[in-house]
Amino acid sequence: MSKLTILAAALTLALGCVKQEAQRPNPRQAKAESLSAKPDAPAKAQPLQAKPDARDALIEKAWQYLLTQYNVQGKPENKGIDSGWGPKSMNIAYTALVLQGLYGSKVWNESDERIKASVEFVIDSQEASGGFSLMPEKVMPAMKGQRAVYITGIVAQLMADLNAAGAWKGKLTQKIELARDYLKQSQVGNPTGPAAEYKRGNVGFGGWAYSKEELPKKIEEGKPAANMSTTIYAMDALKACGVASDDPVWQDALVFLKRNHNAGELQSADFTAKTQDGKTIKAAGPDSPDYGGSIYSEDSSMSEERTENEDGTVTLHSYGTMTYNLLRAYLFAGLKKDSLPVKLALGWVRKNYVLNKVPGYRKQSQFDQGLFYYYVSFARTLKALGEDTIEDDRGFKHDWRAELVEQLGKLQGTDGSWVNKNPKWQEGSPVLATAFALDALRHTR
Repeated sequence: MSKLTILAAALTLALGCVKQEAQRPNPRQAKAESLSAKPDAPAKAQPLQAKPDARDALIEKAWQYLLTQYNVQGKPENKGIDSGWGPKSMNIAYTALVLQGLYGSKVWNESDERIKASVEFVIDSQEASGGFSLMPEKVMPAMKGQRAVYITGIVAQLMADLNAAGAWKGKLTQKIELARDYLKQSQVGNPTGPAAEYKRGNVGFGGWAYSKEELPKKIEEGKPAANMSTTIYAMDALKACGVASDDPVWQDALVFLKRNHNAGELQSADFTAKTQDGKTIKAAGPDSPDYGGSIYSEDSSMSEERTENEDGTVTLHSYGTMTYNLLRAYLFAGLKKDSLPVKLALGWVRKNYVLNKVPGYRKQSQFDQGLFYYYVSFARTLKALGEDTIEDDRGFKHDWRAELVEQLGKLQGTDGSWVNKNPKWQEGSPVLATAFALDALRHTR
């Protein structure tokens, strides 16, 4: 078996789904401290002021680290965690995420041969379908379609940025349109895709699973693996690609989004989802701490615990990453800030505003799982919301940009990287965790 084959298999496993696993801070990092602990009474202090120089310093330090990882190929025995970025890494996802995080910063230089070569590597990896897979199809044909919704979503956003200005301005329009069409066709139930006949009342309708290629088989097996994480990657990209607000893709997405919203009054009486062990799922009511948040999919949550109800149903636990994703998705789908779904999601956010952990999990062992992906979701959503401060349920107003920059400063390693010891979803990779941190910082601008 070749090294590329082993690495590809490892990447497939690691990017399988956004399952967050328990983790402890890296010993190289400063211990994370909460910038958002709730005070006993509303604080009177003025919100922190954003400090571009502090953010820029973090980005510059991260860039110096990333230079050491350019074109690094991961060792098979390390399961791909040490893969770098750049054309020789053969890692489309890492390369695109690094470029996306750097874009628009002071270190971005389209004349830099490393950036230029990386951009060309990524955009040249587009398949005839319009999608992008884990590795270039010409190098690893067996990887075609692997996790393509995730990766196409990432690359489509990058291409939209590049197509707007600079050396690639206007040159990527056709590639963007192909990627856009691939993502639309990948939506479960979309009339232009392979799941066109999927019933509106079924679990998964309106969301996105891992690829267009997998849909026929997954539907035949029972249901597609649509979830809030792949869905937001697709919706972020469709928004960036300029899909019209009246496109049916948004209204169909709303069906999926509301079914993932942990709020009883948003659920239709004729829709039922069950857990893997056959328990009927009951959405949270106003007295529940999970009320207004989001789960991972209509029939699952990444929280290891759930609430067993007296009537035999179960209520899944909401958590922060998917709740922020849900809130942003609602805005992209055209809902206004005063709509009930948006107000409910924002209410959960205000009650659970923290930066030293992923909110919503009950077990301390889960507090840090998927932390850097949480920061991406947090920053992108609050920027999309258009609010400079967020007031929590104690009346404390948070300058979320300044707080996030400061928190990431505490977590950055001495070499400029960020890393999470949890090996799941590759946050144990300093390249991926650093790319996530850069994306979060980008959205504080």
